[in-house]
Amino acid sequence: MKRQLDETDRTILRMMSADGRQTVRALARAVGLSEPSVRERLQRLERDGVIAGYRAELDPASVDASTAAFIALRFESGERAKAEVNAGLAAEPCVLEVHEVAGEDCYWLKVRVSGTTALADALDRIRAIPSVQGTSTTIVLRTVFERPLGPDTAPPAADAPTVPPAG
Repeated sequence: MKRQLDETDRTILRMMSADGRQTVRALARAVGLSEPSVRERLQRLERDGVIAGYRAELDPASVDASTAAFIALRFESGERAKAEVNAGLAAEPCVLEVHEVAGEDCYWLKVRVSGTTALADALDRIRAIPSVQGTSTTIVLRTVFERPLGPDTAPPAADAPTVPPAG
């Protein structure tokens, strides 16, 4: 059974979401615990899968990916078709996110490319995946803000069991 996150865990996660290069010393000072205690909490959060990984956030313009778009994708039904589409999308480096959705479309994709010509080329490759029946694309003009997933994004369920925190 996974433990409920306490306020100390949430503070650590907020700080790590804002700056993943936080030192254990800085985290310990912020939450009022010893460094070994904070290190144990981080290891538990990693082991429990709450912290899924660490990565650098890249500036899209600096890596020639300043054009973002969302693509609604429709494809044939069935597990074979889904597996085929999944494999094709996984091989496409400009596809950053794939979300299975309810409604007329099967998937919504988020892509990043260098410009509209690169987007047209990516759409040609995506449409060439066997089983794909159609796409609809919306180009992002400007990103107002993007928020990293944090510990306060979704409140805990009211009926979730509470386990006392360790440490």
